[in-house]
Amino acid sequence: MADGVIGRPSHVGIVAGTAEGAALCYRMLSAYAETLLPPEVHPQLTVHAFPQSAYLALIDGNDWNGVAALMSRSATILARAGADLIVCPNNTLHRVFKLVDSPAPWLHIADIVAAETARLGYRRVGLLGTQTVMEGSMYAGKLEELGIELLVPGKEERIHIQRIIRTELIVGRRTHVSRADVSHIIAGLASTGAEAVILGCTELPLLFAEDHSALPLLDSTRLLAQAAIRQIGGRAPGSQTWPATVTSHLSHA
Repeated sequence: MADGVIGRPSHVGIVAGTAEGAALCYRMLSAYAETLLPPEVHPQLTVHAFPQSAYLALIDGNDWNGVAALMSRSATILARAGADLIVCPNNTLHRVFKLVDSPAPWLHIADIVAAETARLGYRRVGLLGTQTVMEGSMYAGKLEELGIELLVPGKEERIHIQRIIRTELIVGRRTHVSRADVSHIIAGLASTGAEAVILGCTELPLLFAEDHSALPLLDSTRLLAQAAIRQIGGRAPGSQTWPATVTSHLSHA
């Protein structure tokens, strides 16, 4: 079973579910390390990927044990490569997080997003992602524990978002039409009282920036990368205080 993070890591492994999402997570980890940490504590980064088609076939076949098995094999490979902390930017794969057998600790993406949602004081938020994410309990349960209400788009909109993710975003396509459609869905969530929206799909941040959104965006990929860098710098995932050595570095940045 994947455990929570312990200790202070120096080598982060990335379990890749999709190429676009894993690449974005890698870039964010690299950028935050460069910006927020002194050079002597920059982490090593290792990515492991099984073919994207293998994950998609298992998901479409409702073989979630098979998904967990692939993730476990990736975790073992990453740990053997030296990773002492593992992240997976793919929200959908977290459905089987508790089934993953890993020799190294992980950060859970929904834990990170829920903690940030609470820290910012939001009490009612929307969620966008695959149908597995929007219709499942991964985010709903964690937010409910914090007293935060979760809103999701209607059924037809959920199906449309799924199509955009599966046929466009994960293969590197981004269109003005889809950007407008997702922006419209976010505006609809705003009209029902959402104060912010969780981008619970790794690739959604590639579609549009916050200035195209009617609501503040809680970008799960960015927040996961930040949380990993907090661990490198000696901060707890939800902490807002850096150690003195890192604070000193930041003051000269």
